[in-house]
Amino acid sequence: MSKSKFSNLFEDNRFLFALSLFIAITLWTYVVVYVNNRDTTTIRSVPINMQYRQSMYQSMGLDVIETDISTVDVIVTGPRSVTGDLTADDIIIYPSITNIDGAGTYKLALTYEKTSNVKNFTINSLSTDSVTVRLDKVVTKEFQLDVDISTIIVDSDKMADRPTATPAILTVTGPEFKVSTIDRAVAATTSRETLSQSAVLPGNIILYDENDGVIDQKLLTLDKTTVDITVPIMKEVTVPVTVEYVNVPDGFDTAVLNMSLSVNEIRLAVPAKDAGNLTKFVAGYIDLSTLQTDQPYVLDIKLPTGYRNMDDIKQVNVTISSENLMERSVNVDEIKILNDANESIQVLTQIISNVTVIGDKEAVEALSHGSVIAQIDASRLSAAQGQQTVEVNFIIPSTDKAYVKGVYTATIKI
Repeated sequence: MSKSKFSNLFEDNRFLFALSLFIAITLWTYVVVYVNNRDTTTIRSVPINMQYRQSMYQSMGLDVIETDISTVDVIVTGPRSVTGDLTADDIIIYPSITNIDGAGTYKLALTYEKTSNVKNFTINSLSTDSVTVRLDKVVTKEFQLDVDISTIIVDSDKMADRPTATPAILTVTGPEFKVSTIDRAVAATTSRETLSQSAVLPGNIILYDENDGVIDQKLLTLDKTTVDITVPIMKEVTVPVTVEYVNVPDGFDTAVLNMSLSVNEIRLAVPAKDAGNLTKFVAGYIDLSTLQTDQPYVLDIKLPTGYRNMDDIKQVNVTISSENLMERSVNVDEIKILNDANESIQVLTQIISNVTVIGDKEAVEALSHGSVIAQIDASRLSAAQGQQTVEVNFIIPSTDKAYVKGVYTATIKI
Protein backbone atom coordinates (compact mmCIF):
# COMPACT_ATOMS: atom_id res chain seq x y z
CA MET A 1 0.00 0.00 0.00
CA SER A 2 1.38 3.44 -0.93
CA LYS A 3 2.08 6.00 1.75
CA SER A 4 -0.68 8.26 0.45
CA LYS A 5 -3.24 5.50 0.63
CA PHE A 6 -2.17 4.55 4.19
CA SER A 7 -2.49 8.18 5.21
CA ASN A 8 -5.95 8.29 3.73
CA LEU A 9 -7.10 5.47 6.09
CA PHE A 10 -6.67 7.81 9.06
CA GLU A 11 -8.99 10.22 7.36
CA ASP A 12 -11.69 7.48 7.19
CA ASN A 13 -13.99 7.71 10.23
CA ARG A 14 -15.05 4.08 9.97
CA PHE A 15 -11.47 2.89 10.13
CA LEU A 16 -10.75 5.13 13.07
CA PHE A 17 -13.82 3.78 14.96
CA ALA A 18 -12.80 0.15 14.39
CA LEU A 19 -9.25 0.85 15.42
CA SER A 20 -10.34 2.62 18.59
CA LEU A 21 -12.62 -0.28 19.54
CA PHE A 22 -9.84 -2.81 19.04
CA ILE A 23 -7.42 -0.83 21.17
CA ALA A 24 -10.03 -0.42 23.94
CA ILE A 25 -10.79 -4.15 24.09
CA THR A 26 -7.11 -4.99 24.13
CA LEU A 27 -6.44 -2.59 26.97
CA TRP A 28 -9.47 -3.86 28.98
CA THR A 29 -8.32 -7.46 28.56
CA TYR A 30 -4.84 -6.53 29.73
CA VAL A 31 -6.15 -4.76 32.81
CA VAL A 32 -8.49 -7.60 33.72
CA VAL A 33 -5.95 -10.35 33.21
CA TYR A 34 -2.74 -8.73 34.32
CA VAL A 35 -3.64 -5.68 36.36
CA ASN A 36 -6.99 -6.30 38.21
CA ASN A 37 -8.19 -9.97 38.03
CA ARG A 38 -9.97 -10.12 41.44
CA ASP A 39 -13.71 -10.84 41.38
CA THR A 40 -16.47 -10.98 43.98
CA THR A 41 -19.50 -13.13 43.19
CA THR A 42 -22.44 -14.86 44.90
CA ILE A 43 -22.97 -18.63 44.84
CA ARG A 44 -26.70 -19.18 45.18
CA SER A 45 -28.59 -21.84 47.16
CA VAL A 46 -25.76 -23.68 48.85
CA PRO A 47 -27.47 -26.43 50.94
CA ILE A 48 -26.99 -26.56 54.71
CA ASN A 49 -25.55 -29.97 55.53
CA MET A 50 -27.35 -31.10 58.70
CA GLN A 51 -25.64 -34.52 58.61
CA TYR A 52 -22.20 -33.01 59.02
CA ARG A 53 -21.06 -33.78 62.56
CA GLN A 54 -24.50 -35.21 63.33
CA SER A 55 -23.06 -37.61 65.90
CA MET A 56 -23.14 -34.70 68.35
CA TYR A 57 -26.91 -34.95 68.68
CA GLN A 58 -27.55 -38.49 67.47
CA SER A 59 -25.64 -39.78 70.50
CA MET A 60 -28.62 -38.47 72.52
CA GLY A 61 -31.08 -40.32 70.29
CA LEU A 62 -32.09 -37.13 68.49
CA ASP A 63 -32.66 -36.36 64.82
CA VAL A 64 -33.28 -33.17 62.87
CA ILE A 65 -37.02 -32.85 62.48
CA GLU A 66 -37.25 -29.52 60.66
CA THR A 67 -35.28 -26.35 59.92
CA ASP A 68 -36.38 -22.82 59.09
CA ILE A 69 -34.05 -22.66 56.05
CA SER A 70 -32.33 -25.30 53.94
CA THR A 71 -29.94 -23.21 51.79
CA VAL A 72 -27.91 -19.99 51.98
CA ASP A 73 -26.22 -17.70 49.47
CA VAL A 74 -22.44 -17.41 49.80
CA ILE A 75 -20.38 -14.37 48.74
CA VAL A 76 -16.85 -15.26 47.61
CA THR A 77 -13.85 -13.37 46.26
CA GLY A 78 -11.00 -14.69 44.15
CA PRO A 79 -9.39 -14.67 40.73
CA ARG A 80 -11.92 -14.43 37.97
CA SER A 81 -10.61 -17.65 36.51
CA VAL A 82 -11.54 -19.35 39.81
CA THR A 83 -14.77 -17.68 40.89
CA GLY A 84 -16.33 -18.17 37.47
CA ASP A 85 -16.17 -21.94 37.92
CA LEU A 86 -17.20 -22.19 41.58
CA THR A 87 -20.43 -24.08 42.43
CA ALA A 88 -22.28 -25.09 45.60
CA ASP A 89 -20.25 -28.31 45.61
CA ASP A 90 -17.08 -26.35 46.41
CA ILE A 91 -18.37 -25.18 49.81
CA ILE A 92 -19.95 -26.99 52.77
CA ILE A 93 -22.23 -25.08 55.13
CA TYR A 94 -23.15 -26.65 58.47
CA PRO A 95 -24.42 -25.66 61.90
CA SER A 96 -22.15 -25.36 64.87
CA ILE A 97 -23.51 -28.01 67.25
CA THR A 98 -23.19 -26.57 70.74
CA ASN A 99 -25.24 -26.53 73.93
CA ILE A 100 -27.55 -29.36 72.80
CA ASP A 101 -29.04 -30.96 75.90
CA GLY A 102 -32.17 -32.72 74.61
CA ALA A 103 -35.20 -32.44 72.36
CA GLY A 104 -36.21 -28.90 71.50
CA THR A 105 -35.71 -25.95 69.17
CA TYR A 106 -32.23 -24.42 68.84
CA LYS A 107 -30.76 -21.47 66.97
CA LEU A 108 -27.38 -22.64 65.70
CA ALA A 109 -24.62 -20.54 64.14
CA LEU A 110 -23.63 -21.47 60.61
CA THR A 111 -20.05 -22.11 59.68
CA TYR A 112 -18.36 -23.16 56.47
CA GLU A 113 -15.45 -24.96 54.89
CA LYS A 114 -13.98 -25.17 51.42
CA THR A 115 -14.30 -28.56 49.80
CA SER A 116 -12.75 -27.61 46.45
CA ASN A 117 -9.19 -28.54 45.50
CA VAL A 118 -8.92 -24.94 44.41
CA LYS A 119 -8.12 -22.98 47.56
CA ASN A 120 -7.28 -19.51 46.27
CA PHE A 121 -10.65 -17.93 46.94
CA THR A 122 -12.12 -16.34 50.03
CA ILE A 123 -15.54 -16.84 51.57
CA ASN A 124 -16.64 -13.37 52.57
CA SER A 125 -20.05 -13.93 54.13
CA LEU A 126 -23.32 -15.89 54.18
CA SER A 127 -26.77 -14.53 53.44
CA THR A 128 -27.71 -15.56 57.00
CA ASP A 129 -25.48 -16.55 59.86
CA SER A 130 -27.76 -18.99 61.71
CA VAL A 131 -30.37 -21.73 61.26
CA THR A 132 -33.23 -22.63 63.59
CA VAL A 133 -33.40 -26.39 64.11
CA ARG A 134 -35.92 -28.63 65.84
CA LEU A 135 -34.41 -31.79 67.33
CA ASP A 136 -36.44 -34.71 68.63
CA LYS A 137 -36.51 -38.49 68.91
CA VAL A 138 -37.96 -40.30 65.92
CA VAL A 139 -40.45 -42.95 67.07
CA THR A 140 -42.74 -45.47 65.39
CA LYS A 141 -46.21 -46.38 66.64
CA GLU A 142 -49.04 -48.59 65.37
CA PHE A 143 -52.73 -47.63 65.41
CA GLN A 144 -55.84 -49.74 64.89
CA LEU A 145 -57.81 -47.99 62.16
CA ASP A 146 -61.31 -46.81 62.96
CA VAL A 147 -63.64 -46.46 59.98
CA ASP A 148 -65.85 -43.51 59.01
CA ILE A 149 -68.55 -44.11 56.37
CA SER A 150 -70.74 -41.16 57.31
CA THR A 151 -70.84 -39.89 53.72
CA ILE A 152 -72.51 -42.94 52.18
CA ILE A 153 -76.27 -43.48 51.84
CA VAL A 154 -77.95 -46.87 52.37
CA ASP A 155 -81.21 -48.01 50.77
CA SER A 156 -84.13 -47.39 53.11
CA ASP A 157 -84.97 -51.08 53.63
CA LYS A 158 -81.38 -52.06 54.40
CA MET A 159 -78.66 -51.14 56.85
CA ALA A 160 -74.89 -50.87 56.93
CA ASP A 161 -73.13 -53.28 59.26
CA ARG A 162 -69.79 -52.63 60.93
CA PRO A 163 -67.34 -51.52 58.22
CA THR A 164 -63.75 -52.73 58.21
CA ALA A 165 -60.50 -51.36 56.81
CA THR A 166 -57.95 -53.44 54.92
CA PRO A 167 -55.19 -53.28 56.07
CA ALA A 168 -56.50 -52.60 59.57
CA ILE A 169 -53.23 -51.41 61.16
CA LEU A 170 -51.51 -48.08 60.44
CA THR A 171 -47.83 -47.52 61.23
CA VAL A 172 -46.76 -43.91 61.85
CA THR A 173 -43.16 -42.72 62.12
CA GLY A 174 -42.17 -39.22 63.17
CA PRO A 175 -40.95 -36.94 65.93
CA GLU A 176 -42.00 -38.04 69.36
CA PHE A 177 -43.66 -34.73 70.21
CA LYS A 178 -46.00 -35.08 67.24
CA VAL A 179 -46.66 -38.82 67.30
CA SER A 180 -47.65 -38.47 70.96
CA THR A 181 -50.51 -36.14 69.98
CA ILE A 182 -52.23 -38.82 67.88
CA ASP A 183 -55.25 -40.16 69.73
CA ARG A 184 -56.79 -42.22 66.91
CA ALA A 185 -56.39 -42.98 63.23
CA VAL A 186 -59.43 -43.12 60.96
CA ALA A 187 -59.99 -44.51 57.49
CA ALA A 188 -62.68 -42.27 56.01
CA THR A 189 -64.46 -42.64 52.70
CA THR A 190 -65.61 -39.58 50.80
CA SER A 191 -67.95 -41.61 48.58
CA ARG A 192 -71.54 -40.41 48.41
CA GLU A 193 -72.90 -43.55 46.74
CA THR A 194 -76.28 -45.03 47.60
CA LEU A 195 -75.59 -48.65 48.46
CA SER A 196 -77.99 -51.56 48.15
CA GLN A 197 -75.30 -54.25 48.21
CA SER A 198 -72.06 -54.69 50.11
CA ALA A 199 -69.22 -52.68 48.57
CA VAL A 200 -65.51 -51.97 48.84
CA LEU A 201 -64.72 -48.23 48.80
CA PRO A 202 -61.46 -46.26 48.91
CA GLY A 203 -60.63 -44.63 52.23
CA ASN A 204 -58.21 -41.86 53.16
CA ILE A 205 -56.24 -41.79 56.42
CA ILE A 206 -57.04 -38.98 58.87
CA LEU A 207 -55.30 -38.53 62.22
CA TYR A 208 -57.09 -36.99 65.22
CA ASP A 209 -55.94 -35.68 68.57
CA GLU A 210 -57.77 -36.24 71.85
CA ASN A 211 -60.00 -33.23 71.17
CA ASP A 212 -61.02 -34.59 67.75
CA GLY A 213 -58.88 -32.01 66.00
CA VAL A 214 -57.35 -33.08 62.69
CA ILE A 215 -53.58 -33.47 62.94
CA ASP A 216 -51.41 -32.05 60.15
CA GLN A 217 -49.43 -34.97 58.73
CA LYS A 218 -46.38 -32.80 58.04
CA LEU A 219 -43.24 -34.37 59.59
CA LEU A 220 -45.03 -37.73 59.85
CA THR A 221 -44.46 -40.77 57.66
CA LEU A 222 -47.41 -43.14 57.24
CA ASP A 223 -46.87 -46.63 55.87
CA LYS A 224 -50.05 -46.13 53.86
CA THR A 225 -52.23 -43.14 52.95
CA THR A 226 -55.23 -45.02 51.55
CA VAL A 227 -56.95 -48.30 52.42
CA ASP A 228 -59.93 -50.34 51.20
CA ILE A 229 -63.09 -49.98 53.27
CA THR A 230 -65.51 -52.90 53.16
CA VAL A 231 -69.08 -51.83 53.85
CA PRO A 232 -71.42 -54.81 54.48
CA ILE A 233 -74.96 -53.90 53.46
CA MET A 234 -77.43 -55.99 55.45
CA LYS A 235 -81.13 -56.71 55.36
CA GLU A 236 -83.17 -57.71 58.38
CA VAL A 237 -85.16 -60.94 58.06
CA THR A 238 -87.21 -63.02 60.48
CA VAL A 239 -87.14 -66.76 59.76
CA PRO A 240 -88.33 -69.90 61.55
CA VAL A 241 -85.85 -71.81 63.68
CA THR A 242 -85.57 -75.49 62.79
CA VAL A 243 -83.60 -78.49 64.00
CA GLU A 244 -82.76 -81.32 61.63
CA TYR A 245 -82.01 -84.99 62.20
CA VAL A 246 -79.00 -87.06 61.26
CA ASN A 247 -78.63 -90.84 60.96
CA VAL A 248 -82.23 -91.10 59.84
CA PRO A 249 -83.00 -94.71 58.81
CA ASP A 250 -84.26 -95.18 55.28
CA GLY A 251 -88.01 -94.84 55.10
CA PHE A 252 -88.54 -93.46 58.61
CA ASP A 253 -91.01 -90.56 58.84
CA THR A 254 -89.51 -88.02 61.27
CA ALA A 255 -92.90 -86.31 61.56
CA VAL A 256 -93.70 -88.95 64.16
CA LEU A 257 -91.30 -87.20 66.53
CA ASN A 258 -92.98 -84.42 68.52
CA MET A 259 -90.30 -81.73 68.65
CA SER A 260 -90.65 -78.53 70.67
CA LEU A 261 -88.25 -75.57 70.56
CA SER A 262 -87.71 -72.81 73.10
CA VAL A 263 -87.32 -70.37 70.20
CA ASN A 264 -89.48 -70.70 67.13
CA GLU A 265 -88.13 -67.82 65.06
CA ILE A 266 -85.10 -65.61 64.96
CA ARG A 267 -84.43 -62.11 63.68
CA LEU A 268 -81.22 -61.85 61.67
CA ALA A 269 -79.30 -59.23 59.77
CA VAL A 270 -77.85 -60.96 56.71
CA PRO A 271 -75.97 -59.79 53.61
CA ALA A 272 -78.52 -58.17 51.32
CA LYS A 273 -77.68 -60.56 48.49
CA ASP A 274 -78.61 -63.58 50.68
CA ALA A 275 -81.84 -62.25 52.15
CA GLY A 276 -84.13 -63.48 49.38
CA ASN A 277 -82.90 -67.08 49.60
CA LEU A 278 -83.05 -67.47 53.38
CA THR A 279 -86.23 -69.33 54.38
CA LYS A 280 -85.18 -70.92 57.69
CA PHE A 281 -82.40 -71.06 60.23
CA VAL A 282 -81.08 -74.50 61.17
CA ALA A 283 -80.02 -74.26 64.82
CA GLY A 284 -78.44 -77.72 64.94
CA TYR A 285 -78.88 -81.45 64.54
CA ILE A 286 -80.14 -84.37 66.60
CA ASP A 287 -78.66 -87.84 66.10
CA LEU A 288 -81.50 -90.38 65.94
CA SER A 289 -79.12 -93.23 66.73
CA THR A 290 -78.75 -91.81 70.25
CA LEU A 291 -82.14 -90.13 70.62
CA GLN A 292 -83.15 -89.15 74.16
CA THR A 293 -86.77 -88.22 74.79
CA ASP A 294 -88.02 -85.71 77.37
CA GLN A 295 -84.49 -84.42 77.88
CA PRO A 296 -83.65 -81.02 76.38
CA TYR A 297 -80.92 -80.73 73.80
CA VAL A 298 -79.15 -77.40 74.29
CA LEU A 299 -77.95 -76.06 70.95
CA ASP A 300 -75.69 -73.02 70.72
CA ILE A 301 -76.62 -70.48 68.07
CA LYS A 302 -73.79 -70.29 65.54
CA LEU A 303 -74.25 -67.90 62.67
CA PRO A 304 -72.50 -67.98 59.29
CA THR A 305 -69.77 -65.40 58.77
CA GLY A 306 -71.29 -62.01 58.05
CA TYR A 307 -74.62 -62.71 59.80
CA ARG A 308 -75.79 -60.89 62.94
CA ASN A 309 -78.20 -62.04 65.61
CA MET A 310 -80.52 -59.07 66.14
CA ASP A 311 -82.25 -60.62 69.18
CA ASP A 312 -78.97 -61.82 70.71
CA ILE A 313 -80.35 -65.33 71.18
CA LYS A 314 -77.53 -67.52 72.46
CA GLN A 315 -79.14 -70.97 72.65
CA VAL A 316 -82.13 -73.02 71.61
CA ASN A 317 -83.52 -75.80 73.83
CA VAL A 318 -85.02 -78.71 71.89
CA THR A 319 -87.11 -81.48 73.42
CA ILE A 320 -88.54 -84.61 71.83
CA SER A 321 -91.63 -85.57 73.78
CA SER A 322 -92.19 -89.24 74.59
CA GLU A 323 -95.95 -88.72 74.97
CA ASN A 324 -96.89 -90.48 71.74
CA LEU A 325 -93.73 -92.56 71.47
CA MET A 326 -92.78 -95.98 72.70
CA GLU A 327 -89.52 -97.87 73.09
CA ARG A 328 -89.45 -101.65 72.94
CA SER A 329 -86.74 -104.29 72.88
CA VAL A 330 -87.03 -107.09 70.33
CA ASN A 331 -84.90 -110.02 69.26
CA VAL A 332 -83.98 -110.12 65.57
CA ASP A 333 -83.22 -113.50 64.06
CA GLU A 334 -83.65 -112.67 60.40
CA ILE A 335 -80.28 -111.43 59.13
CA LYS A 336 -79.96 -110.96 55.39
CA ILE A 337 -76.86 -110.50 53.22
CA LEU A 338 -77.18 -107.96 50.39
CA ASN A 339 -75.01 -107.73 47.26
CA ASP A 340 -73.26 -111.07 47.82
CA ALA A 341 -72.90 -112.11 44.20
CA ASN A 342 -70.88 -115.27 45.00
CA GLU A 343 -72.93 -116.17 48.07
CA SER A 344 -69.65 -116.61 49.89
CA ILE A 345 -70.65 -114.96 53.16
CA GLN A 346 -71.89 -117.04 56.07
CA VAL A 347 -73.69 -115.39 58.98
CA LEU A 348 -72.51 -116.91 62.25
CA THR A 349 -74.77 -114.83 64.54
CA GLN A 350 -78.11 -116.57 64.96
CA ILE A 351 -79.94 -113.82 66.80
CA ILE A 352 -79.37 -110.17 67.71
CA SER A 353 -80.91 -109.70 71.13
CA ASN A 354 -82.42 -106.68 72.82
CA VAL A 355 -82.68 -104.48 69.75
CA THR A 356 -84.33 -101.17 70.75
CA VAL A 357 -87.17 -100.04 68.52
CA ILE A 358 -88.62 -96.56 69.00
CA GLY A 359 -91.49 -94.85 67.26
CA ASP A 360 -95.20 -94.23 67.18
CA LYS A 361 -96.78 -96.10 70.08
CA GLU A 362 -99.34 -97.95 68.00
CA ALA A 363 -96.79 -98.88 65.33
CA VAL A 364 -94.32 -100.25 67.89
CA GLU A 365 -97.01 -102.21 69.75
CA ALA A 366 -98.11 -103.79 66.47
CA LEU A 367 -94.66 -105.24 65.72
CA SER A 368 -94.54 -109.03 65.63
CA HIS A 369 -91.82 -111.61 65.28
CA GLY A 370 -90.02 -110.99 62.00
CA SER A 371 -91.16 -107.38 61.63
CA VAL A 372 -87.60 -106.17 62.14
CA ILE A 373 -85.01 -107.40 59.64
CA ALA A 374 -81.23 -107.00 59.94
CA GLN A 375 -79.20 -106.38 56.79
CA ILE A 376 -75.50 -106.64 55.97
CA ASP A 377 -74.32 -104.98 52.76
CA ALA A 378 -71.54 -107.14 51.29
CA SER A 379 -70.39 -104.32 49.03
CA ARG A 380 -69.27 -102.38 52.10
CA LEU A 381 -67.22 -105.16 53.63
CA SER A 382 -63.47 -105.48 53.51
CA ALA A 383 -61.98 -108.18 51.29
CA ALA A 384 -60.32 -109.92 54.23
CA GLN A 385 -60.96 -113.65 54.45
CA GLY A 386 -62.09 -115.32 57.61
CA GLN A 387 -64.32 -114.40 60.50
CA GLN A 388 -65.16 -110.76 61.30
CA THR A 389 -67.65 -108.63 63.21
CA VAL A 390 -69.60 -106.09 61.14
CA GLU A 391 -72.24 -103.46 61.76
CA VAL A 392 -75.77 -104.22 60.65
CA ASN A 393 -78.63 -102.04 59.44
CA PHE A 394 -82.30 -102.63 60.14
CA ILE A 395 -85.50 -102.18 58.19
CA ILE A 396 -89.11 -102.38 59.39
CA PRO A 397 -91.10 -103.02 56.21
CA SER A 398 -94.47 -102.90 57.95
CA THR A 399 -94.26 -99.24 59.04
CA ASP A 400 -92.46 -95.95 58.46
CA LYS A 401 -93.30 -94.73 61.96
CA ALA A 402 -90.64 -96.67 63.88
CA TYR A 403 -86.93 -97.38 63.62
CA VAL A 404 -84.12 -99.17 65.40
CA LYS A 405 -82.12 -96.96 67.73
CA GLY A 406 -78.50 -97.71 68.44
CA VAL A 407 -75.64 -99.60 66.83
CA TYR A 408 -75.56 -103.41 66.59
CA THR A 409 -73.19 -105.96 65.10
CA ALA A 410 -73.15 -109.53 63.85
CA THR A 411 -70.40 -112.04 63.19
CA ILE A 412 -69.84 -113.35 59.68
CA LYS A 413 -67.36 -115.54 57.88
CA ILE A 414 -66.05 -114.93 54.38
